[in-house]
Amino acid sequence: MNTGTWNVRSLFWSGALKVLHNELLKLDSDVVALQETRLESGIQKFDNFTLFNSGSESKKHEFGCRFYVGGEFLKYVKDFKITNERICYLRLKAKWFFCTLINVHAPTNEKTEEVKEEFYNLLEQTINQIANSDIKIILGDFNAKIGEEDIYKCTIGNECLHNNITTK
Repeated sequence: MNTGTWNVRSLFWSGALKVLHNELLKLDSDVVALQETRLESGIQKFDNFTLFNSGSESKKHEFGCRFYVGGEFLKYVKDFKITNERICYLRLKAKWFFCTLINVHAPTNEKTEEVKEEFYNLLEQTINQIANSDIKIILGDFNAKIGEEDIYKCTIGNECLHNNITTK
């Protein structure tokens, strides 16, 4: 199983799904967790892939987590559950066990402590409702920030949006 995660920033524009699908075909992806899709909840089936989406029911086109599942891999999907527009999960049947992929899009550090605490409590509740026998894999965007220190150059290159890093 080839899995991955990608914060796409938005799929709310004409032709976005086609571009996404073409890029994921190049990577030979079976299941990809997508964040910030900015689309409504639901399941969309296409000829050779399916999209499972947990999005905002408001018309603001904010947030949204989605799973992209390649056509041949769809037969392994046993369940899809939406917690909210930031958390959803996909349960897959393997030969001898179940594997649950949890897709998350965490609030940024600038959000209030209350918002962050609510997100992590909800994530914990979601994990706890999944069968203990399942293998659980969390994928997504935890909105981590790394600095411009030399140790990170191989990961982020020469540019960084987070110039003021303090260590404690």
